[in-house]
Amino acid sequence: MLSRLWVALLASALCAPAISVQAQPFPGKLVRIVIPFSLGGSNDLTARVLLPHLIERWKQQVIIDPQVGAASTVGSAHVARAAPDGHTILFTSTQYAYAPITFAKLPFDPLNDLVPVTLVTTSPQIIVAHPSLPVKTPKDLVAFARARPGELTIGTPGNTLPTLSFLSLANVKMVPVPYKGAGPLNIAVMGGHVSLGIGAISSWLGTINAGRVKPIGVCSLTRSALYPAAAPMAEAAPGFEAVAWFGMFVPKGTPPAVVRKIRDDIADILKDPAVIKGMHTVGGEPSGMPTEEYAKFVRAEIEKWGKVAKAAGIKPQ
Repeated sequence: MLSRLWVALLASALCAPAISVQAQPFPGKLVRIVIPFSLGGSNDLTARVLLPHLIERWKQQVIIDPQVGAASTVGSAHVARAAPDGHTILFTSTQYAYAPITFAKLPFDPLNDLVPVTLVTTSPQIIVAHPSLPVKTPKDLVAFARARPGELTIGTPGNTLPTLSFLSLANVKMVPVPYKGAGPLNIAVMGGHVSLGIGAISSWLGTINAGRVKPIGVCSLTRSALYPAAAPMAEAAPGFEAVAWFGMFVPKGTPPAVVRKIRDDIADILKDPAVIKGMHTVGGEPSGMPTEEYAKFVRAEIEKWGKVAKAAGIKPQ
């Protein structure tokens, strides 16, 4: 009887540390925010607005960890393989929804290997033109393009899906020209190497304000607070919408309580006037969308752009 009692006590003692570790509040150590794009881009700049506020709130070191490559899939796969404890967070963009359309084989499953946490910001894309192009509004552009089918070129920062959607809904013919990122595309439009460019407002604000390119219209259904002077492209291409978004994911298996805490803390931080101002500066509208709603949003984005790709005859490579 006594020996059984000792066995029970020993088992209890051995289990106690494990229970204690599981019960530790999040975060219990350094937190890595993985961005799957190069430093200095919109993804990185948006994350850095949050960084000091997360450090202050969580009382832990929080760092930006760039894991770049293969159109953001390297970073996404890195987080999918990480320990599911909330200490490795993927902070990615609309490219997450493009990945299943772009690649026939992915190193992770976008719908099952990662858990959506929250939408952090949105940034409508915008179409801009070289100053010499004689158009000012979405209707001007569509009329000009229809009179010159196939003559205009429109640069894209990598993915052509938003451009293809616009061309289809506007019923115009232009030549899409992909560039490796917003930087090279900016240079191309400013230099007149392409007639037009499309991309997140955040990547064009500097050149617009400097008068190096001119805005034609935003790719949202209504005017954007980020650049209210530009009319919606939907005025000339009914139903056209292309919004860049930035959101967080954690590995599958992360405890729901940890997912909830990360989301609630992010949503609270995004209400801070200083953070709102910072997000506007880098071209983003704060969100803080609830987790369940964000999961539906991500699935809808993947389905939406999948339909655009199918209609355009684009197949994953």
